[in-house]
Amino acid sequence: MRLEIPVWIGTTIGMLSMGMMPDLGAEQIKFSYSILEFSVSVADLKTYAQEGKISSQLASYTKRLKPEDVAQGRQVLTEQQQLSPVAISQFLYSDIGESMLKSAGELIETDSGQNGFYAIRAALILAAADPGGLTLLNTMRYFPSQSIRINSEKLLALMNQLSSLKNETNQALSVIDQQSTTEASTEPSVNISKLPDLYNKSGSFSWQKKAIAFMDTNRRSLTGSIKTRVIQTDIYLPESQTPAPVVVISHGLGSDRDSFAYLAENLASYGFAVVVPEHSGSDSLQMQALLTGRSQQVFADTELIDRPLDVTFVLDQLEQRSKSDPWLQGKINVQEVGVIGQSFGGYTALVLAGARININQLHKDCKSEPDPVNVSLLLQCRALALGKNSPDYEQIQQNLSNLDLGDRRVKAVIALNPVTSSILGQAGLSRIEIPVAIAAGAADTVTPVFLEQIQAFNWLTTKEKYLGIGDKGTHTDLIAGVSTVVLPSSNRFSGFSGRDPELGRIHVQAFSTAFMKVYLAHQTEYRPFLSASYVKNSNLDEPIKVYFVRLLPPGFPHKK
Repeated sequence: MRLEIPVWIGTTIGMLSMGMMPDLGAEQIKFSYSILEFSVSVADLKTYAQEGKISSQLASYTKRLKPEDVAQGRQVLTEQQQLSPVAISQFLYSDIGESMLKSAGELIETDSGQNGFYAIRAALILAAADPGGLTLLNTMRYFPSQSIRINSEKLLALMNQLSSLKNETNQALSVIDQQSTTEASTEPSVNISKLPDLYNKSGSFSWQKKAIAFMDTNRRSLTGSIKTRVIQTDIYLPESQTPAPVVVISHGLGSDRDSFAYLAENLASYGFAVVVPEHSGSDSLQMQALLTGRSQQVFADTELIDRPLDVTFVLDQLEQRSKSDPWLQGKINVQEVGVIGQSFGGYTALVLAGARININQLHKDCKSEPDPVNVSLLLQCRALALGKNSPDYEQIQQNLSNLDLGDRRVKAVIALNPVTSSILGQAGLSRIEIPVAIAAGAADTVTPVFLEQIQAFNWLTTKEKYLGIGDKGTHTDLIAGVSTVVLPSSNRFSGFSGRDPELGRIHVQAFSTAFMKVYLAHQTEYRPFLSASYVKNSNLDEPIKVYFVRLLPPGFPHKK
């Protein structure tokens, strides 16, 4: 890739000033291009941030940026992150935190050209302890080197990777948009006026909510040890004359049972018994334990196995209780189960649907250096750590690849922003035989839509499959309330301004209701909602554009 020196330098400074690169600094930021070396004074950045004055040296770089990006850069330099030094330290000393530091240190080096791993960590922790708080400028102040060097070769390689992924994503979305138009033209026309209003009205069922703690005293690990696991679960039970189909909602990393309460309440109002378990090793409490120094893990590696087992155990318990518990007796149908999961919960839903962990793909993708383009691999590659301290590690990993965590009671699943590419891969996903819907956001920087959702949809071989993509959706838009997820998901500078996460949640509520009505309640009158024709002929893509397909053209490109 040929790049003019001033443009490249301007892009680099823009990335630094806008928070798109790790928070680093010293007296100078240095980078080289061929035999030339250039630098930017941190003092100039400070003056710009505090007073809005751009020095002549800085102006030669900022003129290459858009005016709105220059203005936003000033805010980012002084924007305070509400994180304590303990929280920062705990995360940066975790396995995932150290992987992220190692990746950042390959790009950002000390004055002597050493990997910036330790310098970055020290600067972030000390800045968080400063009375002024954790800001970009404060981090620069504590960076333990007079200058910071940018590894130009690796930076250019990263820029090429990002550019390539962006192009592949845009090309894929263009193909999907064309396919959606083709599907809509060949499907029966939809008379929207005769369909129920799933977007503006709740259902007619009243419901009750109850919290139950289910205790699994015989949870067996891959090494054969036994542990007790408590699964705090919210149950939303509709007042119905017939046993209600069950929908399980599995939250993502760092979330909890409240994250999708809005979805649970809406589904219950349409006659579904909704079961929302909390996965104790990867929920908000686990994240709080990490950030307050009570844990050294972002999530327990065993969560990859425990999450689907949580769902199966809760369903077993509900099946038993439905025969004797007056509150549940005759009220639920545990043989007709749907699962909805977001992110890590999306993985959970797909595994319960029959997907298998793909150890061979993980070994190919989980290299010594983290992939800076696909952050979700930090989670997926943790599967290779399962049993790592056991003398039987190789056998445990082999057992993992043969482990069937599917539940035959699960008849349909919806995966929202799921992680898929390596942990499941094509071999793992092709095992699914039941209806699957994948929902994604084109602005998702944690699980990139092309790598994690579009490819996954293409790999599915089940006949009943759907793919929906919101053009402005991010990784956390569908989560209501506060999520303590620590992986970066900000789209401040990605060009997706003006989005309203609430609109995405309304879409998910309506689609989830129709999907579960068709595949669990067997009410075919809701099938028109699951068509490209409905999406094209309604007002759903204002102000959000929704890409919706059931198939991709033969020969559709894929990475793996």
